[in-house]
Amino acid sequence: MNEQEPKNKIGMKVYYDLQSGNVIVITPESAGIVVETTREQDFKLYKALDDKVPDSVGMIQLEYGAYMLDRAEGGTIARVDLETLEPLFDYQPKPDEEPQPPMISFTFQIAELAAENQRLREENNTNQFALMELHMMLLSLMPNTG
Repeated sequence: MNEQEPKNKIGMKVYYDLQSGNVIVITPESAGIVVETTREQDFKLYKALDDKVPDSVGMIQLEYGAYMLDRAEGGTIARVDLETLEPLFDYQPKPDEEPQPPMISFTFQIAELAAENQRLREENNTNQFALMELHMMLLSLMPNTG
């Protein structure tokens, strides 16, 4: 049996059904002097995994503290997108809202918006530079009236 290296922080592992993407088990994240369990150990430790055929179960390992904002907002991982392998979250609806189907995390949405904002900022700078060049060209074509 292999001795595993102790770590300071271990992120959650999300075990999911490979056919549907539905979450079977999420292992808790740990901090301190901890040893990460293997897939085989998890199948023995967690009753929900014990009766599954291992080849029908996928797993994604999350970084320690990943999706903290989503969890703080009451989000729980409900499914895994089978194409992107990103977790999909259920969020508790507010009293006046309808329940929503599982969706990409707030963390991912914020990162996408930040990237789009950066792209738009760069595009805006390029456009402003082009306008300035056009202005300079037009000024050079105007007759000197002074």
